[in-house]
Amino acid sequence: MAYTTDTELKLMARSLQEHITLANELNLSFTAQLLSMAVMEITTKIHGISQQELDALCTRIEEKSAFDEKQPIARFPDFRSYNRRSRARRNRSL
Repeated sequence: MAYTTDTELKLMARSLQEHITLANELNLSFTAQLLSMAVMEITTKIHGISQQELDALCTRIEEKSAFDEKQPIARFPDFRSYNRRSRARRNRSL
C-alpha cells in the first residue's frame, strides 16, 4: 500500500509542478510560492522527512547564510585595461 501512496503523491507533486510553471508564466508569483510549499510538503512525506529534520535544515541554512554575509567579498583586479602585447611582440623583445 505504501507503494501506491508514494506513486499517488509523486503524481500529485508532478501535477502541482506543472501548475507552478503555469502560475509563473501568468505572473502569479504568490500562487506559485503557495504551490511550491505544497510540493515541498508532499516531497517530505514521500521521503519520510520529519518536521524536526526540516527545521534543523532551515536553521543550518540560515546560519550558513548569516556566516556568508559576514565574509568580505574578494575584489579581483580589472585586467581589461592591462596593456597586452601579442605573443610575437613579447618574443621579439627577449
